[in-house]
Amino acid sequence: MSIIPKFVLLVNVNIALVCYNVDMKKNKLLLSLLILAGVLYVLYVVGNTVYQNYQIQQGILGLKNDITNMAQANKDLSAEILYYQSPSYQERIAREKLNLQKPGEKVIVILPEAKAKVVKEDPYVKLTNPQKWWLFFFKV
Repeated sequence: MSIIPKFVLLVNVNIALVCYNVDMKKNKLLLSLLILAGVLYVLYVVGNTVYQNYQIQQGILGLKNDITNMAQANKDLSAEILYYQSPSYQERIAREKLNLQKPGEKVIVILPEAKAKVVKEDPYVKLTNPQKWWLFFFKV
């Protein structure tokens, strides 16, 4: 009788080991899936952060370009203001717009040549009224 209980004991131990191995495989699979999900989530968060950082950097570059363009426009406008405040510009405008001149200076005005108007003679002026109607209806 001692052989049967040992055999039953061995069978029970083998069944318990098989169940334990199945549970371990399930646990390992579950653990692997959890780790994979965690890695994927971390990659998503890092990728999203990198993309947002890229967009912010592009916005900063655009604003820096705008600042540079506005600074150049500001310099151009400052140069124009200085030119408009200069005595040479004021003198030129006074001569052109107000027809002023310096003392002792003579102004010469050159007028454009008048172009002679070429008037075409209307061929219908010399025709009688019936002739005009004839041409109107039966013009060839």
